Amino acid sequence: MHRIKKGQYGYIKSQRKMEIIKTVSLFLLSLAIYLCGYWTTGTNKNLLTVVAILGCLPASKCAVNMIMFIRAKGCSEELYQKINPHTGDLASLYDSVLTSYDSTFEIPHMVFRGNNLVGIAVNPKCKTAACEKHLQSMCSQNNIKDVNIKIFQDIPKYLNRLDQLGELSCEDTQTEAVLALVKAISL
Repeated sequence: MHRIKKGQYGYIKSQRKMEIIKTVSLFLLSLAIYLCGYWTTGTNKNLLTVVAILGCLPASKCAVNMIMFIRAKGCSEELYQKINPHTGDLASLYDSVLTSYDSTFEIPHMVFRGNNLVGIAVNPKCKTAACEKHLQSMCSQNNIKDVNIKIFQDIPKYLNRLDQLGELSCEDTQTEAVLALVKAISL
């Protein structure tokens, strides 16, 4: 099975399936351990009951991750078909879900070129100014300087900006650092 890595198209969808499988498996394992202890001793006052209860801790942690991935939308096929012809050789990230103390920002697609980090937020409730401020503060905390950040909500304007960035011919020294930072702070 080909694993989709963070930042690639379809990551949220793929990871959602993996988290569901992992969560269900861990809860079933705890249940199986409990039932084995109950069947062998005839009571739930045994060591396997304690092991089963402690096994619910990692299962619950996985359940939290599963809920986050179920809530995330990711990049739709329709948006992917619109964006893909405009990306060319731009360094792209798909399916980024960023969280700050106040909000969650779903950014289906981002690119970086010439110290410009641009992204598209298709959810009309997304506060783009807050997202830009959050990304700017994350960059400054990680000593990444002089990055212009713009999050669009209008698809035609975003596609136009992608075309403009595609025409830029400049040497990007911060590309890997910026993309690694966005991957690290996203879901």
